[in-house]
Amino acid sequence: MNQMERQTILRQMDQLIQKTNYEILRNECYNRRMLSEVMVVIIEHRYPDEATKHKKLFEKITKRGPTAFQTLLEICQKDFPDAYALLKPGNPPSSGTSSGNNNGQEKYRSTFNPNRPRSISANLGDSSRSVELQRKLRNLSIGSRSVSEEDDLKNNNSILLETTDKGIKCQLEVFEEKCEDLLKVELTTRPQRHRLLQAYEMRSRNRGVVFILNVITYINNTHPVRNGARTDKNNLVSLFRQLGFTVFYYEDLTRADFVDLIEQLKASDHLSTECFAFYVLAHGNHTKGRDKIYLHDNSVLFVEEILVHFNNANCRKLIRKPKLFFFSICRGDQADYGTLRPSEHTERDGMINLKKDPPTNMPTFADMFICFSTVPGFAAHRDLHNGSWFVESMCEVWAKHAHDTDVEQLMKLVGKHASLYRTEQNNALQTLASEQRGFFDVLYLNPGYNAD
Repeated sequence: MNQMERQTILRQMDQLIQKTNYEILRNECYNRRMLSEVMVVIIEHRYPDEATKHKKLFEKITKRGPTAFQTLLEICQKDFPDAYALLKPGNPPSSGTSSGNNNGQEKYRSTFNPNRPRSISANLGDSSRSVELQRKLRNLSIGSRSVSEEDDLKNNNSILLETTDKGIKCQLEVFEEKCEDLLKVELTTRPQRHRLLQAYEMRSRNRGVVFILNVITYINNTHPVRNGARTDKNNLVSLFRQLGFTVFYYEDLTRADFVDLIEQLKASDHLSTECFAFYVLAHGNHTKGRDKIYLHDNSVLFVEEILVHFNNANCRKLIRKPKLFFFSICRGDQADYGTLRPSEHTERDGMINLKKDPPTNMPTFADMFICFSTVPGFAAHRDLHNGSWFVESMCEVWAKHAHDTDVEQLMKLVGKHASLYRTEQNNALQTLASEQRGFFDVLYLNPGYNAD
């Protein structure tokens, strides 16, 4: 389908979900061969709650080729007239008849009768193809708690292999879904400068790219649902769009999906940009000196793996470009209740010989600024309605100060802002942590300004 058709669906997603029935729509899409058996099984498996399944079904439809929109219209015309009116308001159905000229418009005649009995075909139908699909959905046991851990692992692997083998994989696409602008970013009229340090170039219309991974649910419910995570989505998408970034947003990815999308991103022209940002929101942990991220299929992704993907050796398109990494994850289970006794620790590192000529080789890790929502060993907090403390604080601070403050100073302000938060019980808090790897210039985001 073309971009206009896709946007028509995405803009009215919530209303379309309300005005359609998931099972009927799923089965019609399958019977009309707009969705394959594997696609249906994957949706059923990955998204157990009804609302998410329904949404993912519509998202999948937007990616199903040039005739998908017309097929959806035909389904809605037959089974969901209110949804049909949303998608094609004021227009007659393709099989409708004209009853004369009414100010240049054909008169719409609907064959839908809300009181008629629902035909069996609308509820899986009686075709052998539909019956076979229903049998497979009923027998879907991937991730079932009734099977052994070994069998569960085999099943998880089998569906990932099946997805890859049949060519069904996540496609890298710019996220264009409309999100409410909860905060308004203050704009600047000129690029900012630093008194002593050089600033990264941030002046073009192709300002930046951000990849956001938001893991909300987990197969087998091995981790709690991350309630409030969709508020984080709205905040972050709105913030980075207003900053002039191209947004790639994904929810509930498996490890195979993630790796495939990252390779697509690195191979694309999107990284011919001035700045790259990467944002992960998920459950996590910090063990043996390594930070873990738990993905939707319960697989583990290490933070260092992500950094390696985008270092100078593995992503040459981003050489000398600022790379920002944000990890809104727990780094342990310990709650931080604070302390009244401060401690100081100081180390002395060895000195280098300043008389030697400077080397000409390039560092493997450079121009990276990495930020965590909390320090190793401690938990990060998330409000059920307002989202993660880290994300909420960052979006508020950046919206207010990004027009005249560099990123490192912004994150200091974010840390100070988030440090004021406390849980209602026990007064638990969290402390932002950051590091830089060769991030020697200053990064002003210059929202609203471009020299093109």
